Amino acid sequence: MNALRATIFTAGALAAAVAVATPASAQIYSIGTGKQGFFTYAAGAAIAKVAADGGLNLRISPFGGTSAYVPGVNAGEQHFGLANELETYYAVTGEVIYKDKAQPALRVVAVLTPLYSEFFVKKDSPIKTIADLKGKRIPTGYASQRVLDVLTRGTLANAGLEYKDIVEVPVPNVVGGADEFAQGKADVFMFALGAGKVAEVDSQVGGVRVLEIDHSKEAMARLRKHIPVAYATQVQPGKGRAGVDKPAWVYAYDYLVLANDKVADDVVYKLTKLMHDNKKELAANFGALNGFDPGRMAKDLGPVKFHPGAIKYYTEIGQWPPKSEN
Repeated sequence: MNALRATIFTAGALAAAVAVATPASAQIYSIGTGKQGFFTYAAGAAIAKVAADGGLNLRISPFGGTSAYVPGVNAGEQHFGLANELETYYAVTGEVIYKDKAQPALRVVAVLTPLYSEFFVKKDSPIKTIADLKGKRIPTGYASQRVLDVLTRGTLANAGLEYKDIVEVPVPNVVGGADEFAQGKADVFMFALGAGKVAEVDSQVGGVRVLEIDHSKEAMARLRKHIPVAYATQVQPGKGRAGVDKPAWVYAYDYLVLANDKVADDVVYKLTKLMHDNKKELAANFGALNGFDPGRMAKDLGPVKFHPGAIKYYTEIGQWPPKSEN
């Protein structure tokens, strides 16, 4: 855990320390992420490190959550940002958490990695299934990460539960939910599998366990009413996966690297290529990026468009147009 924190800090500090310069070749580009301890901060820091090594200066701009900086990417206040596929879909279409607030200037640079936003309980908890959460205290609200509220509703729906079936514990963001759990004020918390915060809570409470979903067709259909981009998958125990002591069924959806549509094509092209060519370095800087697949950086995202600079690179390497995953 200390090593992971050191890696995140070093990469983030490197990205933040690059001096601002006027020429395009030396310009510093901002990348919106969550605060230190968030998945997006660690992933953004890893990308910034690889970019810096390749001569592209990225600076981490940490916020309380994606809902706080995705509009900034759309407005051009941030050049780049990290967000999940679900929130990006809602942002572009102006639906659900972005109702009547469409963000049409968002463009995708790359599919980064599958994201597993799962419920965790104490390792010795009698809670064994999602259905067992009936009547339990669960973080909700997520004022600065509103998509987490959607994910919570979807995860509960997997077992046929709704908010009326639980005790709500309002929190501002995903870290707040984890802290409430660690302090004994919630019976479960949601976080990205492999994130440093999960390992931290694991050590604080004497062990955590990922709560498996019901991966049946009927249960996944209920979940997809809230999280239409989700798919069921089985994860294996491994380094950096606190809470997974045996194979477990979870749901996943993809994390994306975004850019404002006005970012120069050559800049996006360069970042796309640096990511494609440096998977090993990305994973070394943040273990969760072992899930990054250079052969799957482009995919059909429906109404969500890719940046022209990224399309140019994917066309050159044979990833464009995207192949169907169905």
